[in-house]
Amino acid sequence: MGLIPQSFIDEVLARTDLVNLIDARVPLKKAGKDYVARCPFHQEKTPSFHVSPDKQIYYCFGCHAHGNAIRFLMEYERLSFPEAIGDLAQAAGLPLPADNGKTVASTESHRDLLEQLEAATRLFQQSLRESPQAREYLRRRGLDDATIERFALGYAPARWDFLLQQLGRNQSGRERLLANGLVVARERGDGYYDRFRDRIIFPIWDHRGRIIGFGGRVIDGDKQPKYLNSPETQLYHKSEVLYGFHQAREAIRAEQRVLVVEGYMDVIALHQQDIAFAVATSGTATTNAHLERLFRAAPEIIFCFDGDRAGREAAWRALEGSLEALQEGRLLRFLFLPEGEDPDSLIRHQGRDAFLQRLSQATPALDYLFDRLSEQVDLQQRDGRARLASLAKPYLDKVPTGPMRVLYEQRLRELVGLEPIQIRHKPRPQRPVRRSAPVRLSLVGRSLALLLQHPGHPAWREVDRQRLETLGERGIPLFCRALDIVLETPHITTAMLLSRFEDDPAAAKLASLASRNLAAEFAWKEDDQEKDIAGCVEALNHLARQARFEALKQRAGSKDTPLSPEELQEFLLLMPRRRPSRGS
Repeated sequence: MGLIPQSFIDEVLARTDLVNLIDARVPLKKAGKDYVARCPFHQEKTPSFHVSPDKQIYYCFGCHAHGNAIRFLMEYERLSFPEAIGDLAQAAGLPLPADNGKTVASTESHRDLLEQLEAATRLFQQSLRESPQAREYLRRRGLDDATIERFALGYAPARWDFLLQQLGRNQSGRERLLANGLVVARERGDGYYDRFRDRIIFPIWDHRGRIIGFGGRVIDGDKQPKYLNSPETQLYHKSEVLYGFHQAREAIRAEQRVLVVEGYMDVIALHQQDIAFAVATSGTATTNAHLERLFRAAPEIIFCFDGDRAGREAAWRALEGSLEALQEGRLLRFLFLPEGEDPDSLIRHQGRDAFLQRLSQATPALDYLFDRLSEQVDLQQRDGRARLASLAKPYLDKVPTGPMRVLYEQRLRELVGLEPIQIRHKPRPQRPVRRSAPVRLSLVGRSLALLLQHPGHPAWREVDRQRLETLGERGIPLFCRALDIVLETPHITTAMLLSRFEDDPAAAKLASLASRNLAAEFAWKEDDQEKDIAGCVEALNHLARQARFEALKQRAGSKDTPLSPEELQEFLLLMPRRRPSRGS
């Protein structure tokens, strides 16, 4: 949990609506008391991802992903714990608690860096408004004012100290400029100079809508390098960032597909023509992190490349890196443009409808793979077909076991005319996955489930805690740990209680118990829940008293460990009362 106080974590959870948080990223549907969706953490056809507004927790009955609002942001947005807390606190209007510790200091440092990047963006935008040459360049590229504003485009003047003069007036400002990659240290060690000079500036947002870096394009096409990006920094990681994703998120959700192009101007031109589901990598090849983020957003990815040799080589690299992500329900296609064209030029020359028509004819990854491999062999010859099987095997091995891999293997058999045994090793037979009925709960398991789901019920204060701890029943230590937290924390909720076990080996078990539909499982009527909690408390106390009585009974007749006067009195009180006989 780092150095962030637990009380602050509880306050953040209390002020966060988990349903709204998740629904903004994964569309939810009402189902009884809960909300459901197809799980964002694994591929599935029918919804098994449940969100409880009462408990403020989520649970997937398929892959067992579970947690509260903090855990969801960490897993879905790939945030650290302090980052997730910071985001939720900001949304709730809560300032981070003052603390000299590393965790809070690190978060504050990030905030300072982000604020400087926002300030730099405003300066670049103002510079663009003051530069007729830069504005004319963007007009020649066909961009209108609304698009320029939407993507916060700017201009870095042809000066060595533009940002240094504005944002680096003191040592801390210069250190932040260096940490953000906005300035470069001079080799002589006598100061810094601006990284971006005489370039159109493209602010780069992360998926959370924060500016974390910049790309710069020269106005004079003869200058090199043509594009210059921010270096890797604390905030900017090229392997994770997708340019335009922040602006494209809603369109991607509506279209249920995402178009990956090569350049920033391609993204912007497509968005301006209402093809707003386009994104680009930040000057790097597509990574696993990119793919997972894109497939979380939509089930279909279309890669768009120039039709020249460089474009086709880039497409092949994208295919090689994507095969491991091709699970059931995920589609991957490739669009190759005419040689000499890119999305920016093509959509300006031919228009939106023509581009969308090309998009509909994009080549499925399956066809592209075998078309490319078939170019290297002669399928008319037996040796050529055998060679194709050999070439294809390493690529097929990357595709996860499942329906998608079966399709690839079937296509290969059609091409080479070989039996499956000649293409791959026969897989070990797998048992079908069945969602079994929940295991019947023991008294302790039922009590723990009720405690997790209704931690504020007053009956828990009636538990004979001291004697219960000595009971040798399975699950009692875990129940006692949870009970102690409940008794020590007034107004605790299910989400808050589970957060105490975030890194505990029992976390998954507790989340499962907290998510069980006990009302349906035990066919409760209106007031049966109240009776069941009271009944569990009474039964636990009875077992605890009985166990304590038996322990004292064994010692009562012992000379080595005689009972103390207090223990003797306790033993007599715990002794079962005999019922009077009928004749007496």
